[in-house]
Amino acid sequence: MKFGLKKLLALGLVAVMAVGVVGCGNSKDSDKAVLDEIKEKGTVVVGTSPDYPPFEFAISENGKSKIVGADIDLAQKMADKMGVKLEVKAMDFDALIPALQADKVDMVITGMSPDPTREKSVDFSDVYFKGENGVLVKAEDKDKIKTEDELKKLKLGVQKGSTQETYVRDGLKKDDYKALTAVPDLITDMKNGNIDAVVLNNKVAKINEGKYDGVKMLEGLKLTSGGDEEAMAIAVKKGNNKTFIDLLNAEIKELNSNGEYDKILSNAVDLVSKEEK
Repeated sequence: MKFGLKKLLALGLVAVMAVGVVGCGNSKDSDKAVLDEIKEKGTVVVGTSPDYPPFEFAISENGKSKIVGADIDLAQKMADKMGVKLEVKAMDFDALIPALQADKVDMVITGMSPDPTREKSVDFSDVYFKGENGVLVKAEDKDKIKTEDELKKLKLGVQKGSTQETYVRDGLKKDDYKALTAVPDLITDMKNGNIDAVVLNNKVAKINEGKYDGVKMLEGLKLTSGGDEEAMAIAVKKGNNKTFIDLLNAEIKELNSNGEYDKILSNAVDLVSKEEK
């Protein structure tokens, strides 16, 4: 019985080892460089949340919805650099990192900031855009809020999963804020009196000031409780991605040094304005 048991255990160990070898063989593809995989399939899939103009938003073209914006133009530049086609997948902001981890997208370009929490889950390129937080209020309230302490007393709205949510939650120490997926819904809520102000990227806030009647961005308000500056970078899945990130960083450096990114952003702002006319 002892001999038989030992033999059985030995066979079991061999079987486990065999499964382990097979498992290693199956995981070989995961060790392939991300950039090589993208080039092999001939398409780079970019995830974005198209509700943050001028960075990403939807327009109607020939009766069909089309996602456009500065981040989409940036994604196209990256696809061109890799010599592949661009495929854009739209989803809610807070679904983007899980999609990246599940290999549903190759990278995320959506005005995302590389904060410490996100850096635990994904890797980031260099920053391609920097901005500051801005605050939108109803026009009649634009002279009522002068300090950050006064801002803390308000019911605030933020885009769910955004840097501004982190600022309001951790910087202002507020837990009664409202987080929604889409910026237009936040502005509607504010105009309906459900919230007092919306915290956004200052460029986005300024654009939305021009889009909606009765809405103003606060001028000269100093936000000092952390999270005052917003930096945007491209998110990629953790793994064998060094050559991929190196390519992204090289293109970001080039676009910023030759002024091309400023043109991309300016064109996106113009497109937002045209859409609203």
